Amino acid sequence: MATFEFGTPLDKKLAKEVAQSWAAHPPKPVHTPPRVLPEGFSESKFDEVLDVLREAVGKENVVVGEDHRVQYGDPFQFETGEKDVGGSSCAVTPHSVEQVQAVVKIANEWNLTLWTFSRGKNLGKMTSDIL
Repeated sequence: MATFEFGTPLDKKLAKEVAQSWAAHPPKPVHTPPRVLPEGFSESKFDEVLDVLREAVGKENVVVGEDHRVQYGDPFQFETGEKDVGGSSCAVTPHSVEQVQAVVKIANEWNLTLWTFSRGKNLGKMTSDIL
């Protein structure tokens, strides 16, 4: 019975060939969808409202960017062109009646659309009790 010894000349030759093959084909860039802004909002105006929301419910309770896309995005959404990208701009997770009231007041002042939901992960556990 033949024995296998890692690091033999053949192993080293094959490893070198594989490494060269991988180097010849760099990884494809990861497509990050563009930032979704509320209708009628510029980047700076949206940043302003995010600051107001963070003051009301705490920085950790306003989810934007990559965390928002991963935690609240549709994992089964088809790839679309940038003009067709939609969805929510951020997620706000208030933890008290007072915070919910503050979020609704801010939404009214800034003319933002609110959308409450639960995806079967108990993310909206308090929605029906509060609203």
